[in-house]
Amino acid sequence: MSYDLPDHPVIQNMERTGYPDGKEPTFPICPVCGEECEEIFRDKDLNIVGCDICIKQSDAWEEPECFPGKEY
Repeated sequence: MSYDLPDHPVIQNMERTGYPDGKEPTFPICPVCGEECEEIFRDKDLNIVGCDICIKQSDAWEEPECFPGKEY
């Protein structure tokens, strides 16, 4: 007697794609650089200027551009 039953569809999907519903989830895409991102940054007019991938955060105390008129 053979018990060759097919797997449940959720198990088949998990084996095939790694996701229970068989569809890969969609992720947010940065409109500036086109990369998948977690956060976006907006200017004061609420325009998107970049994301956590294409914008680098730096310390204002270490940036000469933040001290106009001071000679280096």
